[in-house]
This record gives sequence, structure tokens and C-alpha cells, in this order.
Amino acid sequence: MRSFPGLKSETWGTRHPATLPLARLCDVLKSRVMNLMIFRMRLPCKRICTVPLCCLFCIGVLALRSMAAETSGTSSPAQIDQAVEAALSDSGVRNPKIISRLDLTEPFKTSSQWTLEVAEEDVPPPSKAPMMEDHGPIFVCFVKADTPNCSEKFYQRADNERGWLGLPMHFLANRVVYAGRGKTRPLLLISLCGAEFFDGNCEVATALYRYQKRSDTFPRVFLNVTGRNNNESTRFVERGPLRGMVIVNYPTEHAPYTYWIEAYAPGKSWQYVRILHYRGRTGYGDGNPLAVIDSEMPEILRHMGLWRTGNALPVPSRLPKGCNHLSMRRGEEWCN
Repeated sequence: MRSFPGLKSETWGTRHPATLPLARLCDVLKSRVMNLMIFRMRLPCKRICTVPLCCLFCIGVLALRSMAAETSGTSSPAQIDQAVEAALSDSGVRNPKIISRLDLTEPFKTSSQWTLEVAEEDVPPPSKAPMMEDHGPIFVCFVKADTPNCSEKFYQRADNERGWLGLPMHFLANRVVYAGRGKTRPLLLISLCGAEFFDGNCEVATALYRYQKRSDTFPRVFLNVTGRNNNESTRFVERGPLRGMVIVNYPTEHAPYTYWIEAYAPGKSWQYVRILHYRGRTGYGDGNPLAVIDSEMPEILRHMGLWRTGNALPVPSRLPKGCNHLSMRRGEEWCN
């Protein structure tokens, strides 16, 4: 490359100019323009006089390329919606409709733009299907910029034999929860329900996802499925000594009819593992207005060495209307 006396050279480093941050690129280009202008003033105005004009044109092109490179990773909500609908249509989903959108970029401080979109097939199931639905299945899509991945599965029995029965049919919730103090260690919680039958029951799937900075992905770290008709529950705990854990309750199959209580905590690689399993003392239909997890909370804490008889009773985050006094009855917390 030919050099000119008095013209300083700027170091781009090992990166292409179009990949430099805009502020750095402008500083380098400004320096080059100033040097070219000084060099032009020192020489007779012949062919060399055209150098600054040519360089200025190239500078403008590089600046535009740099700006495009920095903004190309950001997609508008409309672009994201279109990308998800197109991807689902290409996979055979009829008339997909976006029903929820959640930005993941800000709460998780992601390297790329990430969005969670939930869509449903806006077509009713076949008339022979044994369920009461007016729309098709639900699809959960993780969208990086404008590239969706809608392959998430929430039911182990989502096979051809079950057909629509193995797919989520109702969107319940998607929100960011925090396993650490001061809104730290964020996780994405998604809750869905399968097909509703004539008795109103359905399979409720609850999943947690953690952002992994190194791979710029959202791996799933927890998944649980329960019923709905018998006071089953899956609860992520955001405060207190069990912060960051998941508590699950579901009814026993044999008398005496109580509830199985389970606790899950993050283990290696943040995958949640079961750390507690016992048969609770809360009876099915015993008249206690507290939720099963709340009535079992003293026993849960006792199993973990965090509570003993005589300590103050844990106060539920949500008390039933008219609940004025908490007490213990046969190892179960009651609301009177």
C-alpha cells in the first residue's frame, strides 16, 4: 500500500472497520479526515486533491455499515410477531395467533436480543377429540433477534398416539422470578395447561429457565406436571428461608388421603433436584382455608432444620379473606 509523507496511519487492530463500535469508528475516521485535510494543504492541488473526497465517500459507507451492524440485532415487536407466525405456519400450524410477548433482554441482561412469544393455533380441534376447546394447541417460542425456536415440549407423553392431548392448550403465566435477594439470579417461569376435560381438570406444566451468558441461551432447569382439580400446586418461592426453591404438593392415591410434599432446589449446573419428599398431614377436604403448601410450611421447614415447635408460625404471603389467627392442629398450620 502506498504511503504519503505526513499522513499518519490509524490502527484498526485485527477487526474489520464495519465491526468496530460506532463511537470508536467515528474517532478513527475523524482522525483520518483531519490528517488528510492537513496533507492536502501541504501539496499542490493536482490528482491528490481528489483523495479526501474519495476517502470521505468511503468513510460515509463504512459509517453506514457500522451503524447497520450495530442495529441489525434489534427487531421490532411487529417483526418478531411476523417471524414467529411465519415459522409456525411453515411447520404446519394453521392460523397462528400471538397471545403473549415478554422481553427477556433487559431482565436477564442478555448478549443478544431475546423475546418470549406465546402463540396459539386459532383453529378448533377435531370434533372427535374428547375435550371442550375452541382453539388449537399453544406454542412457546424463544426468539433470538428475529429467529424463533418453537420446539419446547412440556409433556413427556407428547406423542402421536395422544395427539392433541399431549400438547399444551391453555397459557397460564410467563414472568421473571428471582432466586436471589434484591431481584438477583433471575429465572423465567412458564405455566401452561393441557386440554380441559368435562370435569374441568387438566395437566398443569410449570417450567423454569435460566439464562446462560456463555452460550447466550435459555436452558430449562425445572419442569413439573400436576393435575388441577385436587388442590395440587407448584410454587416458586421468592422470599424467606426457602427463597429460590420450588415446593410441590399433590394428593396421595391411597387412604388416609393427604398430600405428598416435595421440595426442589438448584443443584449442579442449576438443574433443580428434589431434596425433600414426605407424606403431609393436611387432609383432603379437611376444611382448612389455607393452601396445602401454606398449611404444611411449618413441617417443610422442620424437615429442613429451619423451624421447631414453639417458634413463630410462618405467615403465608397471601392469607384467605377473614383469616385473623394462625394456629397449629395435629402438625398442620390452620387459619381461624
